[in-house]
Amino acid sequence: MSAEQQQIAELIAIGNDGRMYATEPDKLRRLVHFSLAREPRLTQPELRQAGVGLIAVGDYAHAQRVLADAVERASTPHQQVAAFVNLGDAHRYAGDLAAAEPLYQRAIATARAECPGTLHFALQHYGKHLIDARKPRLAVDVLNEVLEMRRLIGDPSLIASTRQALNAARAAVGQRTI
Repeated sequence: MSAEQQQIAELIAIGNDGRMYATEPDKLRRLVHFSLAREPRLTQPELRQAGVGLIAVGDYAHAQRVLADAVERASTPHQQVAAFVNLGDAHRYAGDLAAAEPLYQRAIATARAECPGTLHFALQHYGKHLIDARKPRLAVDVLNEVLEMRRLIGDPSLIASTRQALNAARAAVGQRTI
C-alpha cells in the first residue's frame, strides 16, 4: 500500500452502523482530490482507494465514476472482487439498492470462481446490502456463513465486524443478538 493509500485509509473509520465515514472529512476530500489529479498514472488499487475515500466523504456520484474505472482497470480476480464490492457500496450508500445488487453478485461469483480468499469480503458487504434492502432473514443466513469463514481465518477484527453486521440483521428479524 502506498503512503497516499495509507493516509486515505487512516482517515476512514467504520461507524456503529457498519458504514464508512471520514474522521476528518475536509482533509480526506483534499487528499482524495490530490490523488485523483494524478488519475491517469494511478494504479488500480490507488484508484479504488480514492473511490472508497469519496464514499466516506459522501460524494457517491463521483465515487461511482471512479470505481467504475477501477473495475475496468482490474487485472486480477482479487482486484475485480474488491472493485465490484466498492462500486456496490457506492450505489448502496447513495440509496440505489437496485444498482448495487448485481455488483455484489458479480463480486461473489468472481470470488467463488477465481479468488476464494476474497469470498468472505464480498459476502460481508452483500449481507450489509441485504439489511439495507430490508431482507434481514437472508442477511442473517449470509452473515452466518461469513462468520464461519472468518472464524476459520482467525482475524478478531474481521470476526467482530461480522458479528456487528449479524447483530443488526438479527435485530431486524427479532432474533437474539450475539
